[in-house]
Amino acid sequence: MSDRLNAVLSGWLEGDQALEAWIQRAEALQWILNAEALEISGILRFLESVPPEISDTQRRFLDRVLNLLAIRLRKFDELDEADLDRIVSAHQKWGATHRMDHLLLALLASLGSEPALKRFAELVVQQPPANSNAATIAFVPLLRQDDIATETLFPKLLEALSHLSVASLVLDLANQMVRRGDIERHPAADRVEALGELFAGLVARLGKFENEPPTEVKDFVAAKVAVTEATSIALAICDAFTLIGDQKAVGKLKSALDLKHRKLRSEAAISLAKLGNEEGKELLVELAAEPVCRQRVLATAEELDLLPKIAAEYQTEQAKVEGELAAWLSLDTQFGMPPHEIHQIDTRTLGWPGFEDPIECHLVQYAFHMPGGTFQSVGIVGPATQSFAVDLAPLGLADVYAAFAGWQAEHPEVFELEPEQWQPNQLELVNNLRQRIEGEGYESPQPAMLGFFFGDIRLIAATKREGQPGTAVADLRNTTFYPAGESRHPIGPREAYYVHVGREYMQAFNKDRPEWVSLNESLSEEEGQSPPEAS
Repeated sequence: MSDRLNAVLSGWLEGDQALEAWIQRAEALQWILNAEALEISGILRFLESVPPEISDTQRRFLDRVLNLLAIRLRKFDELDEADLDRIVSAHQKWGATHRMDHLLLALLASLGSEPALKRFAELVVQQPPANSNAATIAFVPLLRQDDIATETLFPKLLEALSHLSVASLVLDLANQMVRRGDIERHPAADRVEALGELFAGLVARLGKFENEPPTEVKDFVAAKVAVTEATSIALAICDAFTLIGDQKAVGKLKSALDLKHRKLRSEAAISLAKLGNEEGKELLVELAAEPVCRQRVLATAEELDLLPKIAAEYQTEQAKVEGELAAWLSLDTQFGMPPHEIHQIDTRTLGWPGFEDPIECHLVQYAFHMPGGTFQSVGIVGPATQSFAVDLAPLGLADVYAAFAGWQAEHPEVFELEPEQWQPNQLELVNNLRQRIEGEGYESPQPAMLGFFFGDIRLIAATKREGQPGTAVADLRNTTFYPAGESRHPIGPREAYYVHVGREYMQAFNKDRPEWVSLNESLSEEEGQSPPEAS
């Protein structure tokens, strides 16, 4: 056994305090990325000995070890049978509710060999991850691989469709293989009736939630998780029905057309339309009016020669841009639902950091009307599709563009450091700048970050000026104040610094472009906006 592996095992035996030291030293476990076969075998023996109950510190340590090991195994052709069995043994011993169990499945998926995938499929069927988030981590290595031993995974994995935590991932993987041409016939082609029954049950569950939503907050949160899971599976089934191409799916797909869930309705309509169903085609044409569905609807309509039936107003560049942001906002990783209002407020061609040629940029304002109040902001489509969880609407257009440019730009000489990362000399600089801006009239500045911009160092601090909350950005010469705004979702230090850095980028990339020059010159006068104050 190697000295570096011995050191890790000793740290585990010494307890949480020793493990915390390993966690804090990022480089301490990096050797796993180049571990030799015997060291990998030793790590797997260690994992097999880990008890089901672990502390938070042990969890964080194991998380790092397992993630590094998964990366290492991507470059491994194969482990011997004994080592593969050790992963299986650890998985069975830890149990499906174990906080790290899904990462053992990810090890098998990362290997990608037939013996590893055979064990992966068997474990997913016998002991699937307890929730969909953990399951996703286990499946990601497979979804990213181009060449998978399809016959090893299917039809075995289809036995896991009864487990809601993995059902959508199993179908997504099968759908991806068919779409990519890895296999000609869909693995679930002989299970259309069973998929139909599952689909009908999911639609019934979603319909009940729409008609009888929970009134208690705790019940609503739990129901929302269940609805997200059910919707993911139903969407994967729609895709599978399309790829299978069996008319027996038509009746089940129609059951989703009465739901209020626009994305599921649109996917059911798309599947029906591709199966040649006229009702699906008619609904597809109607759904072009919904921004959140528009991208998919227009692409499908073009494929099926249905664009002439869709109103011209839904095929304009503005309509497509609004649809793109609406679809992005509705992702589970964002708001999880489409906005209630959305409209483009500006479009112009600008030089943009990271792009060699000028690019068309679109700003789109949107609003969500919720029981607790309205959230509104502005997103961008063009160089990226993005919005922030703060209200940018009070900013002038130039600063909105700048905020997204500052967020997107990447350069090794432009970065930020959080307070816990500051060195003693940097802490001294922070104290000096904080004292200076206090002397300039800023109230109780709270340092949030240090910004480094091509050799220039800035302090970013939450503060107030004349009672108005905001962010002060101070370099060795000047201090600039960015008001937080009066929204219930104010602009914070990070977003304010995006604006600050973005203005420098945008000026450098657009100093000779009339669209940018005129925007900066006229914005304050035309819209009544006040630029950030420098002192």
